[in-house]
Amino acid sequence: MESRTRALTDALREARGRKGWSQRDVSERMKLTQAQLSRIESGASDVRLATFVELARILDLEPVLVPRSALAGVGAVLRELEAGQDARMVRGAANELMRIAKSLRVRYPSEPLPDRLEALAGDLHPIESLFQPSAARAELKDIVEDLRRRADEPARNLDGLRRGVDRLASLRNRLVHDRNPAERPAYTLDDEV
Repeated sequence: MESRTRALTDALREARGRKGWSQRDVSERMKLTQAQLSRIESGASDVRLATFVELARILDLEPVLVPRSALAGVGAVLRELEAGQDARMVRGAANELMRIAKSLRVRYPSEPLPDRLEALAGDLHPIESLFQPSAARAELKDIVEDLRRRADEPARNLDGLRRGVDRLASLRNRLVHDRNPAERPAYTLDDEV
């Protein structure tokens, strides 16, 4: 497959992943079979332009033609936009976690769990740039949804809430501590002798 075609099919697949949709979800919206969508995403099938445009629009993408001389600038703007969206998603998750902690504090005033959740939510803003892998954002979203659901349950389910808060702490620790050594800054104040 040609590299330009690969870039288009990768963009479709990544957009589907950002939405959290399966191939089946998209194929139902497109009135295609899942197998047809799989062939389109893998580049094994030539697709009609109208089908490509419809697929892109379902995934909130807009196909446009850009002069080659402007590609570098357009790419930079898109990367900045994506980074901003990622940061907003992480900030939104942190705000929701703060809201959950506040509601838990009212329901369980003597329980230390809301304080721990609030501290972890506060830790997200400084590390929002580490949520670049879509898997980390998806995991954060899943943790927030799980904690929201458990916090809204009428029954006392502190064990489930503790597990959710532990998952959040684990995600934060993995992002902060499991960095690739090659990503080490070129210079730090600790390097001075």
